[in-house]
Amino acid sequence: MAKQRLAIVRGERINNRSAKGNPAYGRLKGLMNYLAYGRYVDQPTFALHPGGEQVQVLQPSAEPPQRGLWLDHSGVVTTHSDALHWAKEKVHAYGYGYTYQLLLSTRHGGLLPQDFNHVLAQGSAVSGVQEWRLMLHADTDNQHAHVILLRQEKLAKAQYTAWQQKMQAELEQLQAERYQERQLETEITHSTELGQDLAAALELEQPEPTQRRGWEIDL
Repeated sequence: MAKQRLAIVRGERINNRSAKGNPAYGRLKGLMNYLAYGRYVDQPTFALHPGGEQVQVLQPSAEPPQRGLWLDHSGVVTTHSDALHWAKEKVHAYGYGYTYQLLLSTRHGGLLPQDFNHVLAQGSAVSGVQEWRLMLHADTDNQHAHVILLRQEKLAKAQYTAWQQKMQAELEQLQAERYQERQLETEITHSTELGQDLAAALELEQPEPTQRRGWEIDL
């Protein structure tokens, strides 16, 4: 039987260029909107056709709440609009031709944002990427983080594999440590509760002191 992994790191690459070779930010923007808000629910509305008749059209409903918060490589929370501006500037102002979207998923959860940033920082020595934006999601059975990173040049296959494996190992180690910590906390809490129950039971079993009756004589 294959060993079940405690964590998984997967990724995909997006080309930030149009068919004509110009900087293109549309796919990246769409991805970040999806990560932040999910799929918009289309609601039917009606509009006047140029001919005068009413026709049904679809338009997005009111903006839903975010699925999580964007954090930068330092763990600082940033707004969705600021995250989009960061990505757009990377593409159009600095010529970053490639986006890497990573999924860092854990089996048991319990990791903090700084844990995911630690994993990404460990991978920086391989990828050369020092900045990113990440968002934690807890809307599935497995805690996971989505990460947006940009590079001016595409990673070679061997370099990408080494990067993925480095982050995979770091994430699995952190997941194992956090899981063991939670198990220990559960055992300590259980032992404390048992001790309290035992103390309460012993107190109930103690005989009540005999009260002396008025006609008893001390010898």
